[in-house]
Amino acid sequence: MEQNSKKRHELLRYDQSHNILQNLRLRDFGFLYYNCYKTNIRELESIAERKLIRKKHKELEYNLPGYPKATFLMVFSPDGTKMASAHGNHSVYITDIASGKNIKILSGHPRTPWCITFHPSFNHILASGCLGGQVRVWDLRDDTKVWNAESQAVIASLAFHPSEKLLVIATNNEIHFWDWRQSEPFAVITTKTDREKVRYVAFDNLGRKLITGIGNSHIRRPYVFRNGGMTYGSQIPNNSRERTAQSETVQLSRSFASPSHSLPSRLLGSATANDNESSTPQYIRNSWIRIGRGNAEVDSYDDDEAPFSEHVSALVSNFSGNTSYRVQAWDFSKGEIPDITNSDKNIVIRKCKIHNDASISISSDGKLLAICFVGAARVYSLQWETLGEEICWTETMQSVVSVSISPTQEHLLVGLARNTIQGKYIMANIYRLIHKQLQNDKPCIQGLSFRCALVRELLQNNQSTTEHSINCIRWAPQPGQGLVYATSTGQLAIVH
Repeated sequence: MEQNSKKRHELLRYDQSHNILQNLRLRDFGFLYYNCYKTNIRELESIAERKLIRKKHKELEYNLPGYPKATFLMVFSPDGTKMASAHGNHSVYITDIASGKNIKILSGHPRTPWCITFHPSFNHILASGCLGGQVRVWDLRDDTKVWNAESQAVIASLAFHPSEKLLVIATNNEIHFWDWRQSEPFAVITTKTDREKVRYVAFDNLGRKLITGIGNSHIRRPYVFRNGGMTYGSQIPNNSRERTAQSETVQLSRSFASPSHSLPSRLLGSATANDNESSTPQYIRNSWIRIGRGNAEVDSYDDDEAPFSEHVSALVSNFSGNTSYRVQAWDFSKGEIPDITNSDKNIVIRKCKIHNDASISISSDGKLLAICFVGAARVYSLQWETLGEEICWTETMQSVVSVSISPTQEHLLVGLARNTIQGKYIMANIYRLIHKQLQNDKPCIQGLSFRCALVRELLQNNQSTTEHSINCIRWAPQPGQGLVYATSTGQLAIVH
């Protein structure tokens, strides 16, 4: 008893020299400790994240058994302990983030898994979709559900509803809604034309918005004149952010037709565990603020006029072409299936590039959306009142293949493809979102007056013997935990 009391006393005496991540863990267990008892969780997380960005980094390469070939994407379990990654050998690897050890290899897809996602409420439920049109819902306790699209078209994107047993699947020009306890999806919706492919689907943190990325069948190319980083051009009118009444939502064949999928009992009821689902210079360069709603085509490059020569990774070449995509937000608060034939409703951004699910990042509170362009990354508002407002943007001299909003929502991580004209490979840039109205540079995401300040460039590991290119880079789930990246040569590593 006396020994336990001594240990507790030692825990209470942690000072500023100790690892801030350990301090956060101690606080989670209810300890109030020296020099930190007056600090709230938000401040501790911010400190941890800034410390990670500024310190000299170490790199740990994860052990991936066999020959994984390219690594295209990775996602994290809700508790932040596990990571799933999709590979060119048709497998999904499950890895323990802290130790770097492989937990399990999920095999069975006929072709490469292109999209993967954990259920936000269940650490053992994972879905993957492959280039051969197959979707698998894996229970890491050794159960699997399989569905094959009739067209065998690429499964481009997947998203679980945060609280329901509902998986949304993007394939070809269709979105399927699947309760995987059933043999096949119970609802399907299509775009207006077969040229408008659905490339991205996601829910916000509460499942009240369904976000889609759909190919544009035709985009007018506006006049652009650049001068000193500023862009001038006629803004395309966009009044589409106004939501129509929920009663206007198309239902009929796009609603939950089966009584077993009625709104109160199946879609919007509460899911429970009882359902058996068990030292770097800062502010190197600033980016200009632009005013507008979803009109990034004003200063976006098309693929054939990108101002650089780029190493074409497997990620980029798999979905090559000049197709642009529009991003829209649909009201899903009552489970109503949207009419995706309407290309002007609830526009977040009218023209962008989407390679895979790493091309878009939604903040943990569901208020911000970051997105890729050929040589740029931008952040937009996802709130209904300001839907499509461009918050900040930044340009690069490399092709942007991945974006990730940090756990604290104070930083933006931008993954970059290898540029053959570069002597050194900058894998990613880290930007800080700075609220312009505050003098002390403390971020404040409630306002829309931001600038993006470049605070760190991440270079390729000098010890690397291969010339890889980033396919995806993301913040690890916990603030200060690290940055995880995946490459075209199959490498998967954490920078911490």
